[in-house]
Amino acid sequence: MFDSSTSSTARKQPWGRPVVRRRGEQGITLILSAMMFGLMIIPAAGLAVDAGLMYLVKVRLSAAADAAALAGARAFSRGSAGPEQNANAEATASTYFTANYPAGYFWSFNPTISAVGADEGNQMRSVTTQASVQLPMLFMRIFRDNPSIIRARAKATRRDTNIMIVMDRSGSLANSGACNPLKTAAANFVEKFSEGRDNLGLITFATSSRIDRALSNTFKTSVRNTLTALVCSGATNTAQGLWQGYEALVTLNQPGAFNVIVLFSDGLPTAVTEDFPLVTAANGGTCTSPAPPGPIRGVLTVTTGGNPIGLYTWQAPAQPYSSDQNLVSNGTNCRFRSNQQNVAQDLQYAPLTDIWGNSLNATGYRSVTMTGAGAQESSGSNITRFCTNAADHAGLRVRRGDTVPSLGRNLQVTIMTIGYGPDVDTTLMQRIANDPNLSPNPVAAGRQGRYYYAGTAAALDLAFTRVASEVLRLAQ
Repeated sequence: MFDSSTSSTARKQPWGRPVVRRRGEQGITLILSAMMFGLMIIPAAGLAVDAGLMYLVKVRLSAAADAAALAGARAFSRGSAGPEQNANAEATASTYFTANYPAGYFWSFNPTISAVGADEGNQMRSVTTQASVQLPMLFMRIFRDNPSIIRARAKATRRDTNIMIVMDRSGSLANSGACNPLKTAAANFVEKFSEGRDNLGLITFATSSRIDRALSNTFKTSVRNTLTALVCSGATNTAQGLWQGYEALVTLNQPGAFNVIVLFSDGLPTAVTEDFPLVTAANGGTCTSPAPPGPIRGVLTVTTGGNPIGLYTWQAPAQPYSSDQNLVSNGTNCRFRSNQQNVAQDLQYAPLTDIWGNSLNATGYRSVTMTGAGAQESSGSNITRFCTNAADHAGLRVRRGDTVPSLGRNLQVTIMTIGYGPDVDTTLMQRIANDPNLSPNPVAAGRQGRYYYAGTAAALDLAFTRVASEVLRLAQ
């Protein structure tokens, strides 16, 4: 008979022996389980939650510190002196940190940022940011009442930049109505760089070219004034402009800086500067000066209709001017002196390299018809093809860092290109820049640049702004 007053329950073990478990023991087990839960499981879960919050806050704080350092480094492009530029960089870094770290992020408080601009030497400057924030513990405050302090540090370095703008000012820009928008876009581009630290110069090219403004660290007013007075007229002597830009950077000779050429053009190259051999009197020539067979130095170009035209002086006059299509003065009795389109009758051929060493056929980008010891110069389309090859080869030589013979040294230079309008050769501009979007690129060499296209005059300012942003990014 079962006695209900007993304080234990019994069950038989498999072999039949009863096991007695007292009710008091069950209570102790519950108490021990609760204590284990309170002392181990809850703290472990709380630690996981608090650690997760600390990780999320650390990630956001680090990202904000990085953004602040990068923005501060870009802000070195403002200000006219070292202390002022450092102050601008530090203020910009603080502003970007505040914008990128939300107030009260996961209950954090008291965010602080310290930004320091410094001169690293060798054309290098840096901004270092140190950020911190306090984060209260949610579950672990039973063990620690003080908030955790989370810290992050970042550093961005910017090289001083040497920029030579090599800008097309051919007559097609005037015809399309893009000359004035181009001048405005280029002037806005200049404002994005730093006087006192960066150097900037300007070469404009059409039939001929010249260094309109030499590389200088006080450039904004002088370049802006030159652009304002700029006249768009003539052909497109791209190879000469490119090589003169490279020579200017090599002459400055600052290998520690970020050296860059920004090339703008709206069409195909249609001019080349060479020492042309003249047709001799025995072969029906009429030139008496210089003495046959020459050579005579000048720029050979083509008309808009594709006919060979003129032999012009290769050094452009100073801006502003009415035209740079001035016939060479030493072609006495040559047929082109009375009629510019007779120039093909006065020349034996176009030598295979221009006066700067750029080849008319080395890259093989365009097929060139040959005659005698050089390229045929009686066909306007052939002239356009070998002028294009000369520009292509100039870009390759610049990117390779070829030695400038007159200086005996070279330089690593990045080329950024901007094309405008329906007539620009996009592939050529990509080849010149070594743009990674052109793949494969048969003339890939040296540093990679970028090509940007502006389809309308209104888009020119955006294209130049994108180039400025890329240059400043690469200078980091």
